[in-house]
Amino acid sequence: MTTYSATHTRTQTEEALLAEKERLNITLDSIGDGLITVDAQQRIELFNRVAQQLTGWPSPEAVGKDLTSVFCLINVKTRQALVNPVQVVLEQGCVVGLPADTALVAKDGTERIISSSVAPIRNRSGAITGAVLVFRDITRLRQAEEALKESREFAASLIKSSLDMIIAVDQQRKITEFNPAAERTFGYSREEVLGQDVDLLYADPSQGAAIHHLILVSGSVVQEVMNRRKNGEVFPVLLSASLLKNAAGETIGAMGISRDITDLKRAEEQRLRSEQLTALGRMAAALAHEINNPLQAIRSTLDLILDFPIAAQEREENLQVIRQEIEQLSKVTERVLRFARPAPAQRRWVSMPDLLQQTLTLANKHLQQAHIRMTTEWQDTPLLLAAPEQMIQVFLNLILNAIEATGTGGHLHIATCVEENHLIVSFINDGPIVPPTDLPHIFEPFFTTKPEGSGLGLYVSRNLVQQHGGTLTAENIGTSHGVRFTLRLPLPHPAAESPR
Repeated sequence: MTTYSATHTRTQTEEALLAEKERLNITLDSIGDGLITVDAQQRIELFNRVAQQLTGWPSPEAVGKDLTSVFCLINVKTRQALVNPVQVVLEQGCVVGLPADTALVAKDGTERIISSSVAPIRNRSGAITGAVLVFRDITRLRQAEEALKESREFAASLIKSSLDMIIAVDQQRKITEFNPAAERTFGYSREEVLGQDVDLLYADPSQGAAIHHLILVSGSVVQEVMNRRKNGEVFPVLLSASLLKNAAGETIGAMGISRDITDLKRAEEQRLRSEQLTALGRMAAALAHEINNPLQAIRSTLDLILDFPIAAQEREENLQVIRQEIEQLSKVTERVLRFARPAPAQRRWVSMPDLLQQTLTLANKHLQQAHIRMTTEWQDTPLLLAAPEQMIQVFLNLILNAIEATGTGGHLHIATCVEENHLIVSFINDGPIVPPTDLPHIFEPFFTTKPEGSGLGLYVSRNLVQQHGGTLTAENIGTSHGVRFTLRLPLPHPAAESPR
């Protein structure tokens, strides 16, 4: 009876140990890291599922083998084999980690970068009986780290080598980035400005505050601003700035990319001066022509009266010629004064289609004589506050210009519509296109391609439109025929009072 009881107890104990060992193996197989245990002679005792996957060795083949024949380590950069970490653990009894850039060479030659720790296994008396290795594949993590490092180095290289100034600030508008181009342009070193308020760089700090507010409201801004160098010199830049956000989408500051446009502004000023001088030359030539003809007629007539005996009737006729030529000179002077100092006109609420209809009535005789086919397309448009006489003058100039451009039998189409808070009036004729070399100059004073033209009609028309806050432009809409003049006038603000 006693023998049976002892045998039964031993059997239960063995079964419990087997169950515990099986539970331990299942647990070790379930963890996400590779796990290998070895005895004091570095023979593999336990080899879990992940260890099999990473090494390429099945557990039945690996168990009992020397660890170094299954767990081969090299440095991926030097390609040298690494010292066996288990040997160090068995000799010194300490926990050892693998150095960076350690790769595990699998059975099929595949290499994986791993991280690992090796610890001693001790029995109840504290003696070292083996070691345990826990390791994981960090290849993707290392690749991600390398990609991030390369990305950061590339971004840093771009910032450093950029010819444009790149300046970043934090949420308190303290400078956090100041690239070499900014150093060269402003005269400050990077160390001098890091941590300083960005207002240091603005000629007017209030402009910097306004731009920062715009960035916070709209997310980005492109604007010409005035900066100040370290030596106090003020200079213009074209700034493009936007919010800086972290990976979570949180705003951490702002970054601006800007370029010194001092030379560009000077070149633009020189171009404008050149164009002004050219226009002035054309104006002088046109005035000289318009004044010279009457003067020549007056002089020749006076020479005839003063130097030759003529009859009283002929003398009277010649004096009438002189009067006519003087009146012609007076008209030239009046036109010049009118375009130089346009008289102010009273404005009132008007309907543009109504003004266009009145203008067509005035131009009807000219349209009929030239056999112009006239079409219109009026859309329902709001009333505008305008000087009706000036608007009719503009419309009449554009209609007469179209009649002269198209010639007999042409077609003129006038349309009105509303686009983006503007009233649009289009005058489209099917006459020959304006030569591309002439198109940029047709609104300049005294520029004309017509033998009898004064070159003031389009110039005066554009000035009158600009006085109303609008624009007048011209464009070719075909390769050989078709020109469109477009007049854009701002619509009144919704809060403005206008008659219903």
